[in-house]
Amino acid sequence: EIARGLADEAAADDELVEALTRHGAWRALVPLCVARPPLSAGAIRCLRVGMGRTQAAIDAGAELGLPLWLLGCREPSDASEDFNANVATTLLAQAARDDACQLLGYVANQAVVHESAELYDPHDVLHAAIGLLSGSPSDDAACGGGRALLHLLRYQRSARLPALSARDVHDVLVPLFLRKSGEAKEALMRPLRVAMADTAWMEAAWPYFESRGSAAKVQQVVHEMNGLEEMKAIATTGKAPDAMRPNAAPLADSLEAQHRVENLQPTKVAAFLAADLPPGGAVLDVGAGTGLFTFPLAAALPASQIVALEVRSDAIRAMRARARREGAANVTVMRMGEGAAPSLPGGAKASLVLLCDVLELVPEHAREGLVGSLRALLAPGGKLAVICARAESDSLLIDVQDAGFLQRRVAQVVTHRRLMLFEADPAAPPPPPPPPPPPELPEDDVDYAEALPEAAGGGPTAAG
Repeated sequence: EIARGLADEAAADDELVEALTRHGAWRALVPLCVARPPLSAGAIRCLRVGMGRTQAAIDAGAELGLPLWLLGCREPSDASEDFNANVATTLLAQAARDDACQLLGYVANQAVVHESAELYDPHDVLHAAIGLLSGSPSDDAACGGGRALLHLLRYQRSARLPALSARDVHDVLVPLFLRKSGEAKEALMRPLRVAMADTAWMEAAWPYFESRGSAAKVQQVVHEMNGLEEMKAIATTGKAPDAMRPNAAPLADSLEAQHRVENLQPTKVAAFLAADLPPGGAVLDVGAGTGLFTFPLAAALPASQIVALEVRSDAIRAMRARARREGAANVTVMRMGEGAAPSLPGGAKASLVLLCDVLELVPEHAREGLVGSLRALLAPGGKLAVICARAESDSLLIDVQDAGFLQRRVAQVVTHRRLMLFEADPAAPPPPPPPPPPPELPEDDVDYAEALPEAAGGGPTAAG
């Protein structure tokens, strides 16, 4: 009761906080946090309040190892089992877990905490931290717990992120994010975004989400997070963020990231698709990005013309620059409109059309029209190859079939994606003729490494 009374008084009395600091009370309170409840709960609350008022309390808790004690991480000793049991009993109460979450949020940016955490299994540390957010945490607790998780995942990210349990994310973080609003929702979004923006983590976690029947719920979380990020960016900068170029990084940093190359294996896929194609002719790479598949296809089919279609000026510039560097004379880069693929140079028809991770980005109402326009560009016997996330494949399959294609069996040579192969359905109504290529934009030919030209109003011209 004394500890709780101190907490209530300290929350509103600066002189009391100064006195407690002067007499070293914060350091004296730390050992009491592993005493038996209810003393432990009172001490945790008092320290939590103190950390919100003075750096001295934060330093005391961090230096004496309290954050790790609350996560069940303590060096073995004669008393450690008793202390761990005391902490576990204390944290059965929702109020104590709320205080612990806020306390962890205050110390999360202290280097000594992360250095100590390295001594323990990262899965155990993250599991314990997420466990504190179970139940019905207050908004303040969600903010503190979210901040603690964010710092835990960012520090030694390469070791800790793979240790983040898909089950913990599914069972605790996802439902809590969907329940919360305002600052609490934003605080929970940050560690979730670290995980869900990492392709390798998501691909490893996705089978678990599917096994629990929660794929749609996870996609809702991603959609809401993107909406929050966009609203925040618009409010601060006046424009929506470019998801493919975070922090204005080169487009290739995202589209040709190491994990994406390892997962998609473009050289292997290009050789596989090229094996059944007639010599010469044309191959069409729709939504080619920076040429992840375009250039392997050009190398595998030196006698063929590889046509890369893109809507983004930065992607067009990147591919043209690479074609010049590598002397890829059989690569043609063209601009396309949003809704349909344009006619090819000289009225050529393609023996293969490839779309990789493209249809997921097209609005549902526009997919059938885009895919249908590709039938007009296929040579007799030509194939349409679609590579997509496995979670999206069933719905995309329906869209492609509705656009006048028949699915064909094909070996699955992409481990972490689904490869689907199609031929034009002879019974489908004939497609409309392809539109002419849209006019080139000035930005399409600006060198990728150079600044964009000044617009008439004096500001930079928007790219893509």
